[in-house]
Amino acid sequence: MKKNANRLLVIDDEAEICNLFSSVAEQLGFEVRTTGEADEFISLNRDFNPTVVILDLHMPQADGVEVLRRLADDKCRAGILVVSGADSRVLGSAERLGANRGLNMLGAMQKPVQLQELRGKLGDAKLAQRKFTPADLEQAIAKEQLLVLFLPKVAVHDNGGWSVEGSEALVRWDHPELGILMPDEFIPMAEDTGLIKPLTGFVLNETVEQLRRWHDLGLDLNVAVNVAAQLLEDLEFPDQVSKVLAQHDVEGSKLILEITESAAMGDRQTSMDVLTRLRLKGIELAIDDFGTGYSSLRQLFYMPFSELKIDASFVLEVAESNEARTMVETMVTLAHNLGMSACCEGVETQEIWDFVASINCDKVQGFLISRPIDSDSLVKLVREWQDAGSTRKIFDVASGKRSRSVAMTE
Repeated sequence: MKKNANRLLVIDDEAEICNLFSSVAEQLGFEVRTTGEADEFISLNRDFNPTVVILDLHMPQADGVEVLRRLADDKCRAGILVVSGADSRVLGSAERLGANRGLNMLGAMQKPVQLQELRGKLGDAKLAQRKFTPADLEQAIAKEQLLVLFLPKVAVHDNGGWSVEGSEALVRWDHPELGILMPDEFIPMAEDTGLIKPLTGFVLNETVEQLRRWHDLGLDLNVAVNVAAQLLEDLEFPDQVSKVLAQHDVEGSKLILEITESAAMGDRQTSMDVLTRLRLKGIELAIDDFGTGYSSLRQLFYMPFSELKIDASFVLEVAESNEARTMVETMVTLAHNLGMSACCEGVETQEIWDFVASINCDKVQGFLISRPIDSDSLVKLVREWQDAGSTRKIFDVASGKRSRSVAMTE
């Protein structure tokens, strides 16, 4: 198996901090290793060969400055983030010491670390590692080096159970040298260079072909595909989608196109033309990442959407924030009042699940249910749920543990 192109190594003697850093980094596509021991950290650094290191300056066996010295001796090439509860001057001194020793210092974060800051720094670190060109991506599309995985989407039932409704198609680039690259590493370049159209064409064809296979296996599933803003300005796009569906003999209602609200608000007249024609062809439309853009609600809801997807940045906060709970519940109610279904993204804990179920959210996605998986794994997962009955609960009531069907997907 190819090594992930983005590898994070964390040294921190607090297990809760390690778990938090791991969760955020894995969502961004990092492979993660953690330790609280300085000697094990140095050994992991040599064997795991991380691309990014998060280093706690306060360690019981060896402080962070000593570890920086040892990393310099090992000629570590990873980007290094230092963290500490110490004041900013101490953090700044440690960062300068690392840089003076020739290390690639990415910055410093003061505890308690803000999640938005952590995501930003890890995201910047990934982009800094990018070593490919538009020509490489064009070749990857031509040589079919792109992979399509599927994030299951489930429907919530009144009895607290759930059943598979479909999935969302997520593209990865299986780079011959850099390993598996996540979408945020190459999608922006595709949008900037005009490659987003052939890339989306590849994903659409692969996805609709899978729909045909699932139908032939007796599985009544739908699948969602993300659509970039540029394609909403292409008046030929609806006909191209319709052609792919006809080629594989798939009903339009089994395909959902997800569009961010900011994308839909570009050239509004053209977008309205394209979106309306897609709906006339029976294709479903979802507003993706709702709540994160800046748009006119009046104009937005004139558009023919059938589903509203509530962004994970709101959903992840509902366990701790009254404001987030109010926002999510309001958006679910708004969707229902406008005749749309509501889907919460980022459902990662039982507490979040319980809340979104309590406010009658129709559908959910998130790592509590499953991480992105390939088509064969999705079929296996669906079969398990079918064998167990029409619905499954996320947790076994008697044991309080997650069901086997959930655990096997992680």
